[in-house]
Amino acid sequence: MHADLVKLLALQSKDTAVADVERRLQELDAEVGVLDRAIQRARDALDAARRAAADGVRRRDELEAKVESYRVLQDRRVQRLETVRNPKEASTLMAELELARSVMVKEENDWVRSAEAVTGLEARVSEEEARVAAADLEQAPERARLAERRRVLEEEREAAAREREASAEQIDKPLRTRYNRLRQSRAREVVVPLVGGHCSACHTSVPLNRRSQIRSGAIVDGCEGCGAILYPAETAGSS
Repeated sequence: MHADLVKLLALQSKDTAVADVERRLQELDAEVGVLDRAIQRARDALDAARRAAADGVRRRDELEAKVESYRVLQDRRVQRLETVRNPKEASTLMAELELARSVMVKEENDWVRSAEAVTGLEARVSEEEARVAAADLEQAPERARLAERRRVLEEEREAAAREREASAEQIDKPLRTRYNRLRQSRAREVVVPLVGGHCSACHTSVPLNRRSQIRSGAIVDGCEGCGAILYPAETAGSS
């Protein structure tokens, strides 16, 4: 086998090792994502409860201000009634007082219901806060375990990347550039065996004279179909 093919296969194995670590990091990210989504759901529920409570407080305060304004107007009517001497005017004021009193009673009842609702909404906020705190506490050991796994994997990735670069430096720049370009454009391996006179990646037939040169180690050649770099496999058949 051509010496450069040996180096390329070594580089490819290093790239496979790096890719494996990257895959495991992605799987770890997926696990963290499950935890994140669970805690986010709890926090979204808490935010919704807080918004509802804030709306309830605003509504309660508006009703309280409204009731207080009615009370002030009612006090003024009572004061006017005390100074009125005209029976007809007094009768009109009495009617206004009765109507205003019924309106104020309704508004006061609305305020009471609103205040009770706020109490319930604030209790809901407390419940949701407790759920978030409990979820954080429950997830803490798993997050610590995943963080440690991430640390180990990142160290493994750094070591694998260093080995990969050391292996790449053993290859002449033009061939290394060709390999890297192919690796970026292919989902499968870049250096593949020549099996039975065919490229094992896409099964394109390789001309007889090129097969012989590849097997003898005379050249580093690629598949005309998919571009993969070919190396002689032990299972390659004769021409």
